[in-house]
Amino acid sequence: MDQLPPRISQPAIFGLLVDSLAVRPSGADTAGLRLRLLDPATSWQALTDCALGQDALFPLIWALHRRSLLLPLPKAATHHRGGDHPTRALAAVYEQHLARLRAQRAQLVAIIAALSAAGIVPLMLKGARYLVAPVGPWCEARSMRDIDLLVRKHEAPAAMAALEREGYRSDRQFGPMDQHLPELWKEGCPSAVEIHIEALSFSARKLLATDVVWERATRVMTEAGAVLVLPLEWHLLHGLLNHQVSDRGHARRLLAIKALWEFAMLADALPEEAWRSIADHMAARDGADVLGSWLVQAATLLGLAYPSGVAVSAEARAHAQRTFAHAARPDWVRRGFFLADQLRFGFARETMAVRYGLAESDVSPLTAARHARFLMRYYRGQVLRRLTGRA
Repeated sequence: MDQLPPRISQPAIFGLLVDSLAVRPSGADTAGLRLRLLDPATSWQALTDCALGQDALFPLIWALHRRSLLLPLPKAATHHRGGDHPTRALAAVYEQHLARLRAQRAQLVAIIAALSAAGIVPLMLKGARYLVAPVGPWCEARSMRDIDLLVRKHEAPAAMAALEREGYRSDRQFGPMDQHLPELWKEGCPSAVEIHIEALSFSARKLLATDVVWERATRVMTEAGAVLVLPLEWHLLHGLLNHQVSDRGHARRLLAIKALWEFAMLADALPEEAWRSIADHMAARDGADVLGSWLVQAATLLGLAYPSGVAVSAEARAHAQRTFAHAARPDWVRRGFFLADQLRFGFARETMAVRYGLAESDVSPLTAARHARFLMRYYRGQVLRRLTGRA
């Protein structure tokens, strides 16, 4: 997670956002929220700005529509006179989002066809899964920048070649990564494509190894060929670990509403035995508190019911409370904390060893200097913005 979520500076507006995104609101909850939204003191501009800053604007629009909470259009409003009405403006924005999703799906179908012709069956990671195997109506509100696909390591060169034959080109200044190959772009397509050879970064693979991801995957047919997807509980766990461990959200106490909402929507549909599988998996790898903290955050903010049989430790509850408190701290404090962790983790001996294919004992100050030179060249004047979460 390279961008620091905005500070929660307006608790009332933030409360409207998370209450709108509630997983299973009651009729009374919706009635009370309607009164708050109709209050003349409520700023719809502030609400949408808050949602946009939290990367949750499309989930907000979807949730408001689902609960019939969008403001009614004035009867006298014509198309022109009512063009700036919040409901009309949000509907237009959401239609643009849906159009982009349709374009992304068409792009993914073409990619699947190209890989299928090369004999490769990719595993759909993160949002790519929802384009071909959605798990509920809410999936349409989940936006994505990249299309992420996992292939076997020995298939990676053939996968890259197959997409290059389709007109994709890679970033020549791609940095040292242990998880995926250089980003691929094609003119006229909406998204970058990342061919992953590992399901997660090295730090998160300690909690969910790529071999386990392959073992759990199931086959799904699309119009362009076969793909693999994870069962819901393992898809949920992968998303959790991607945000909270790979992207350092847990260590940095980042309140990530979009990712938390996706987690809550998936979690709400899981049966007890599925919860038991991932809870036991995390407990056996000393990761129970990472799962527990997100359960507390989702329960507190989005009304997710705690799954029976999943223990949540005092430390997990305390971490969730620290995350809430951190989200309201002054920006200079949050940016300082963010920067310190980026530097500490990015230049750690273990990180340098993985990025440059070295033994930890061979990592030296020259290795750190090499990486610093790469960052300066790659971000070209944007290093400070990137490091402080402004990128």
